[in-house]
Amino acid sequence: MAERVLVGAGVGNGVGIGPVFRVIDRNQRELSSAIGSRHNLSVIRAAIDAVADEIEQASGREDVDAVMSALGMMLRDASLLEQVKARLADGVSADRAIRGAFAQFARSLASLGGYFAERSDDLVALAEKVIDTLAGVDEVQLPTNPYVLVTDNLSPMVASKLDPAIVRAVITRAGTPTSHTGIVLRSVKIPSVVGVNAIDLLVDGVDVLVDASSGQIFVEPSAEELENYSRAEVFDEVLPPIAIGELPVTVLANLGSSAEAVAAHRVGAQGVGLFRTELLFLGRQDPPTLDEQVLEYTRLLSQFEGQRVVVRVLDTDTDKPLPFLFTAGSGKYANRGFQVLLANQSILDTQLEALSIAQNNVPKSDLWVMAPMVITASEANEFARSAKAHGIRNIGIMVEVPELVEVLDDALEQIDFVSIGTNDLAQYTLGKNRHGVGAEISDARDPRVVSLIRRVVESASARKIPVGVCGEAAADLESSKMFVELGVDSLSASPALIPALRESLKRLP
Repeated sequence: MAERVLVGAGVGNGVGIGPVFRVIDRNQRELSSAIGSRHNLSVIRAAIDAVADEIEQASGREDVDAVMSALGMMLRDASLLEQVKARLADGVSADRAIRGAFAQFARSLASLGGYFAERSDDLVALAEKVIDTLAGVDEVQLPTNPYVLVTDNLSPMVASKLDPAIVRAVITRAGTPTSHTGIVLRSVKIPSVVGVNAIDLLVDGVDVLVDASSGQIFVEPSAEELENYSRAEVFDEVLPPIAIGELPVTVLANLGSSAEAVAAHRVGAQGVGLFRTELLFLGRQDPPTLDEQVLEYTRLLSQFEGQRVVVRVLDTDTDKPLPFLFTAGSGKYANRGFQVLLANQSILDTQLEALSIAQNNVPKSDLWVMAPMVITASEANEFARSAKAHGIRNIGIMVEVPELVEVLDDALEQIDFVSIGTNDLAQYTLGKNRHGVGAEISDARDPRVVSLIRRVVESASARKIPVGVCGEAAADLESSKMFVELGVDSLSASPALIPALRESLKRLP
């Protein structure tokens, strides 16, 4: 398997593979005090107008033109220049005056909420573009051979100029799928993942596989992963929904943000089998508020009314450091799974409350909530008690460690469903490093792992508890056939992999 998998919010529905090319944000440029004098307001005005002109001339598609027009209007807003003028009058340099004015304007937009709040992020990149224009700095020279662009932030103007034949994918630390940059990247059909907190783990020249449909980035993907994704498609046409009874199991989508729901619908997924909530928590000094979580979960559920949506509460490990969490556990499972949430009960309670409110906000929702990497029966029972106390109706656990299988009958006493995470279950069972050499998708077919999966299915079936598989092996055509034969009820995969999986399952007897 890949050296590691990073997560973010997917933009678009394609897959891009290539070597990393990093564009490191420059230190904030400083301009001389001479340029910052009040007598040079006209020079700053000319720079702002020049950037606005360049933006408005970027064209090619109607939706991109609309974005550029909106950005141009923001730059030409009279109040923006007035803010610059006021700061220059206070004696600050031009760069500080521009950044301060743009930041104030961004805060004003953010206070309006909704569409305007999402647009405010674009002003940060625009401020730096104006300063670069004043300083006479050219844009970074990009490679002429195929690459994956990795950067902290990307302006819509730069995004509109990227060549999809060369830029195989884009990864950014900042941004949202609904930002202007996200809209442009989707329009030019460059697979992208934004909001990736851990981009510092990506170094120049390292091969990555970017799955925009699920918000995942595979660092140094294995041959098996590359083969699996060789069947992935860009869905220019919407596939019909998978009908009940069409396939031997329910086929669900793995998603990382509500914005990725579009990709799931385009391939006809029957719901969501794994919604990773980590994106709400990553890159923050404080946990997301109740209202922030309610908004995201309500957006998600409203797009799948009447369909199953399986949400996994926060799952964290060493690749996703969160400064507001107390550590928990020791040994190979240290700081992993549900034990971390037990050590941070208020985080868990807020998340469960938000999910319950969202469930009530969408009356036709079919919300299923599960705990990650449960290790003991007592953890399973504790999660069930907490979830029920918050009004969650369908409560599940993930089976990802062999120790849990040994006590599964006790762990299922208050549980409504089970999801098998084949990645971790195979690696821990076979004693392989999670980020080391040798872990493969096919490990799920190792007899020792198959034996555990069979025991999980048998124990759950005896209690009439559904069992799903949401690990990478769920989309592997050979493994998926095995899971069906073992008696699992559902398979959950990246939307990019569902079309091939769907066709393969149709051919099963």
